[in-house]
Amino acid sequence: MINNDSSTERLNQAKQPSAETDTAEDPRQELENAIKGSHQVLVTVTTVFPLTPFPGTITIDRAKLTITRRNFFKVAEVMSIRIEDVLNVTATVGPLFGSLKLTSRVFNIEKPYKMEHFWREDALRVKRITQGYIIALQKDIDCSALSTRELSGMLDELGKDDHDT
Repeated sequence: MINNDSSTERLNQAKQPSAETDTAEDPRQELENAIKGSHQVLVTVTTVFPLTPFPGTITIDRAKLTITRRNFFKVAEVMSIRIEDVLNVTATVGPLFGSLKLTSRVFNIEKPYKMEHFWREDALRVKRITQGYIIALQKDIDCSALSTRELSGMLDELGKDDHDT
């Protein structure tokens, strides 16, 4: 014999949204926000053409730093690093050109990743924005409410030091 009380109770529980159903929307929303953030580019710089026959790029968005090194036509090595994993970025600049050295948790710390032949100001800008982002993350500053342009400008300012000229 079927107990009506327990079957009614099971039916009511099935109609009620469970905790799993309620939280199922949160990961979807978080993922959509992450996707949207990955399309909001803070800065992109490209190596100078005659010095590098196949120009490479460095792009920083709200979530990651992406390095694209081209070796031939339609051939590229593309590497992405979460901003949280970047430990340091160093710019070496001359009167016209600059290079960047990137140290992160995923690279050998004793041998930073190096990319050369950027315009001087481009190399300095990537350094400042990356350093600014590192500082903001270390201070647990939520940057999600800022527009892309505003965030880029503020991180650039935060990453400046006395020798950035």
